[in-house]
Amino acid sequence: MFFSPKRHLERYFKKNPDVKLIVIAGSYGRKSANRALGLVLDQTFTVTMGVNSKIHPDIVIMDYVSSGEFPDVKPDVMVITSCLTDAEAKSFFALANKSQHVIINFNDVPQKYSKYLMNPEVTTYGDELPADYYFENHDFTLSGQKGDIVNPDREHIPVSVKLLGEHNLRPLVMAAAVAKMFQVPREDIVKGIESVRPLHGRMSPGKGLKGSVIIDDSADDSIVSVEYGLKAIYALEAPSRILVTNDADKAKNFDRNLMSEILVLGSNKTGKEDGKIHYFDDELDLINYLGSRFEQGGIVLLEIPLPSIIESYIWE
Repeated sequence: MFFSPKRHLERYFKKNPDVKLIVIAGSYGRKSANRALGLVLDQTFTVTMGVNSKIHPDIVIMDYVSSGEFPDVKPDVMVITSCLTDAEAKSFFALANKSQHVIINFNDVPQKYSKYLMNPEVTTYGDELPADYYFENHDFTLSGQKGDIVNPDREHIPVSVKLLGEHNLRPLVMAAAVAKMFQVPREDIVKGIESVRPLHGRMSPGKGLKGSVIIDDSADDSIVSVEYGLKAIYALEAPSRILVTNDADKAKNFDRNLMSEILVLGSNKTGKEDGKIHYFDDELDLINYLGSRFEQGGIVLLEIPLPSIIESYIWE
């Protein structure tokens, strides 16, 4: 007998009530959340991303994409990484209200959507208080970030991570929150968190010509990628900071005091070219121009794929 994927999943969880289910929903940030959570929980449990008929796991992590296709099951934990629209909020929180516990990104889920949340078992995570779990930063350089994950009991867990940007720390904080719910030992939480590396093309630092640093963010096409990328490089010491993008609108609010130049590839010129903003119709022309701007310690934030300018990645 043929069962639809939805029906198959419903039968699986009915036959395996001992398997815990964690669901991750969000307008963006799901891949990073899946990766961080899997690496942390895998230190203690057998974890699968989705149902695997060959493995009987302790925990299944599933991505929530469509309410119409999602099985009629009650998640043990639901994580909401972000929310951009009212329709998404209604869909996400409809499942969250059926979950045993809900974990919400304090920074990327607007407070206005809390009207849809009826589940009292809620934990928040984010950059700082009043989030229940947050990251207290002590050092942020191109070598990574050092700081403490702080939980609601104000216990500090020191970690050193190979990630750039506050937005990339949030999945780690979330993973620590879920791990504590599942009583993962502290040493396993730290080991899992410190094993996380950037997803390819997601704020991945590399070496460029003349001792420059290329931060490859070209695989992140979310609406907030440029905003968060710029915020990260503002916090780094550098003699120059250059953004390479194909959409000038995403960088329209850049800080002219902190950015050296914005290089835009494409004929869609939405703004005026000036001393800070330059447009290029041809990729080769852009690369040739960029070659004259490389300098020792200078940072190039790459929001489009230009693999030829990256000599090697630092954290591979």
